[in-house]
Amino acid sequence: MPERTQKLVSIRRRTDQDLLVLVSRELDRSVRLAGMATTRTSPFFAQAEQSYARATNLLSMISGLSQGDRLRIQSSLKELRSRLDQVAAFVTVERYPASVAS
Repeated sequence: MPERTQKLVSIRRRTDQDLLVLVSRELDRSVRLAGMATTRTSPFFAQAEQSYARATNLLSMISGLSQGDRLRIQSSLKELRSRLDQVAAFVTVERYPASVAS
């Protein structure tokens, strides 16, 4: 293999590793945000959805990912999607009369 090709392969390998780190960070961030979201109108939910989308997009850019790593990340994405889908669409707020102590 020519030296130039070896250099390009090495750069691509490092890029794939860096992208994998970014995907993992986005997944972690999205999980934390989904845990803080109480409804789908919450800003935390919107940020979790954005992080999920970024992780999915970044994953598609990784060409040299091992089958095991790809399955692990896809499993995490599927679990996260399930958590996001379980966030309530709205919250019912009950009103209680204020009692005044005399």
